[in-house]
Amino acid sequence: MNALMKKEDTMSVEDRLMSLESDVNYLRNDMTDVKLHIQSLDNGIQIVRADLQSFKTEVAKEFGTVRTETAALRVEMHKEFGAVRTEAAGLKAEMNWEFGAVRVSIESLKTSIEKAKLWMLVTGVRVMMSTIVTLAHALKLF
Repeated sequence: MNALMKKEDTMSVEDRLMSLESDVNYLRNDMTDVKLHIQSLDNGIQIVRADLQSFKTEVAKEFGTVRTETAALRVEMHKEFGAVRTEAAGLKAEMNWEFGAVRVSIESLKTSIEKAKLWMLVTGVRVMMSTIVTLAHALKLF
């Protein structure tokens, strides 16, 4: 600091004024450079804003497309599930009818078995009676 003050003391007013003018010119040039950089940054920011707005528009458009496709898929799935429900209901009705037919057949078979048992019992008793009568007749019991 003392060296700077000694330099100023030895400098004349004109020299100091020229030094100040030179420093002001450097500052002006630096300010011009700063202004150019700021202008360049402003242009870059405007480009980024435009790109960002374009990107937002594109994203909104794509989301709209996705929503439309999802809604269409939902409608198609609802339709297909309805068809599956209808088919399952038809199968259930058909199975109930078939099981009913099986039950009727089983009951009919049970009735036939009971009739056959009764016929065999009656026939067996008749054969036994006939055999006893024939045997008795052969033995001359009657």
